[in-house]
Order: sequence, then structure tokens, then C-alpha cells
Amino acid sequence: MMLRSTALLVLFAVLVIAPACSNDEPPQPVSAAEAERIKAELDGRSFRQFEPGRDASPRKAVIIDFFGPVGIYAQYAEDGHVVDEWELYADDYTIERRGDDSEITVRFVEPRTRQQFPTRCEDCVPTSGFSISIRDVFNRGDIAFRVNDPEGVLPSPFPVFTSWTRFNEDEYFNGG
Repeated sequence: MMLRSTALLVLFAVLVIAPACSNDEPPQPVSAAEAERIKAELDGRSFRQFEPGRDASPRKAVIIDFFGPVGIYAQYAEDGHVVDEWELYADDYTIERRGDDSEITVRFVEPRTRQQFPTRCEDCVPTSGFSISIRDVFNRGDIAFRVNDPEGVLPSPFPVFTSWTRFNEDEYFNGG
């Protein structure tokens, strides 16, 4: 009897709860008004993440900036010296959303790349499929990011966050 009850409970979860949790709907562009509102919220803000910490050696640093141009920057340093450094940036970006979800996806328009170290180069990294997902964009205390690289084109030290990561907002850019 207990086995049958458990089986019915599992079947209920699969048939009723699981479909409500999945969101297979592809992201769609947001309206012009919503894009303007989101861009106004992000404009001039800079978010930074250091692993294991800002002054650690070695350390990885990731910066997501929303001031002309928009960009993501990654750096690996040892003993105070930069070993590897890349940047992806664009003059503009588009915004997509799945239904009424609190997650948005940012895609750079005509992205460009730059490598500073170990050798300098311009537009030397493919950016196919790259995007940044942002959750809770209007909740300054809970905003979180996920860097998406489904085709694996971003070189080290660019991180790909498969789970949501909260970045610290840089005090210099937010007036603090």
C-alpha cells in the first residue's frame, strides 16, 4: 500500500508540478518601452567579482560594465602581475525575456573583442552565442548574473557561470 501511495505521489509531481517549473519558451525581445526602462536601470553601473578576493594572488577578476560601451572584462593575475586579460564590448545591446520571468538576457549588438595579455589583438575571439543573463534587474540588493557561452568560445580566464552569481556593485561608479 505504501509503495502504491509513493508511486502516485511521484506521478502527481511529474504530471502537475514539473511542467509548471519548466520554461522551454524561447526568449523574445522586450518592448521598446521595457528595453528603455531596463537600460535606464543599468546605465552607468559596474559589477565586479573577484575570486578568491580582490587582493588575493592568484586571482580572477570579472567586471560587467553598463556604461558606454557595455562590456565584460576578465583578468587572471599572479603576484600583482596580469597574466591573461580579455574584453568583450559593444556600443549597444538587445534585451530578451521569457514570458513574465524576472530573468532577462542581454545580447551585445556587433560585439568586439580585445586581448591585452599575454599578447595584444583586436577582434580575435569568436563571440557566437555569448550572452549575459540578469535576474532581478530592478532589485538592487538581489541582482544576479549568469554568463552564457553555450558554444564554448570564450577563452580563459573568462568564466562561464552556470548558476546565478551576485556581483558586487563597484562603489566608484555608483557614487558610493
